[in-house]
Amino acid sequence: MAGARRIESIDVLRGVDMFMLTGGAALIMSGAKLWGDKETAAGVVMQLTHANWGEALTCWDMVMPLFIFIVGASMPFAFAKYRERGGERWQWPTLLRVIRRVVLLFVLGMVVQGHLCSAEPGRMALFCNTLQAIAEGYLIAAIVLMLGWGLRGQVCSILGLLAGYWALLRFVPYAGNAGGLFQPDNNLAIYIDRALQGSWADGTPYSWILTSMSFGALTLMGCAGGELIRRYCSMRSVAILVGSGAACLVAGCLLAYDTPIIKHIYTSSAVLWCGGWCLLLLGVFHLLFDFRTWLAPLGYPFKVLGCNAMLAYLLAEIHGLQGYSLWNSLAAPLLGGTARLCGDASTFVYQLLSYILFWLVFFFLYQHRAFLRV
Repeated sequence: MAGARRIESIDVLRGVDMFMLTGGAALIMSGAKLWGDKETAAGVVMQLTHANWGEALTCWDMVMPLFIFIVGASMPFAFAKYRERGGERWQWPTLLRVIRRVVLLFVLGMVVQGHLCSAEPGRMALFCNTLQAIAEGYLIAAIVLMLGWGLRGQVCSILGLLAGYWALLRFVPYAGNAGGLFQPDNNLAIYIDRALQGSWADGTPYSWILTSMSFGALTLMGCAGGELIRRYCSMRSVAILVGSGAACLVAGCLLAYDTPIIKHIYTSSAVLWCGGWCLLLLGVFHLLFDFRTWLAPLGYPFKVLGCNAMLAYLLAEIHGLQGYSLWNSLAAPLLGGTARLCGDASTFVYQLLSYILFWLVFFFLYQHRAFLRV
């Protein structure tokens, strides 16, 4: 199988994630509210809304972990190219590239949600965004890859990070509290965030600093999946991905009896649960789009987005005018009037037209091989 086709599944899966993140979820919800009965609409809305602390994770809760996972899945291919081009001294240029990417991701994360562009330190948040979680996970995974650790080393690193994070949350006392607390405002991860960031903490129950161990583990799970595809690219890799995903789901459920599945602080059980689904999805997409070439047209619309994922994310997430995202600041004046003529269907029509226009922009960029690389 040609090298270019090995990552077809990764591009398509990344595109599906971007579709949900950049307006697909809103389109699905508005369609369910328009045509579905109340029970169906409520179920769809629930699955496309973040779960509260301690509740069962929803489909929407999978979008961020899948984003982090896919970054890891593409890393073995990129680092293999770095080795081929750099020869014996490939590590130093690669290290500089890694540092540059980590810094850019971190700064962009502050731009998206940390109010960096406000130039008002009192409004800024230091850690607050998915891009910063990706930066942390990417750095950890990059170190493992630059050390030359193969699949076995990656798996050991995953287990070590998850075991270490589990032990810290379960047993380390802090500020007069015993270890093992998993309350929204009272757990070791959030305590460390607030103690180190002070007024620059984002004020949410999400943690970022100690939780970098979980982000690293999730990225490395993606690395291991990508390495399997790169190394075997056969039904063997499909079987291992699906089997590993199922094993992670079982392990996550079992660990949840001791440590609850909480996405806000990415407990080890949550990483196993989310990573298990990510591995299963990668295995299924690997089967469908790397071996069933006649299905390629179904994946193409998502691949167009997946190949320019960073630009799609920034357009959908950076704040624009009047509380809109940057993209909706452009789309609302163009399409809002037409949508309002459709009465009860106005929200759905706007979301549909907006996303068609959004996709056409990325189709144009894809056709001209114009991609935003970080």
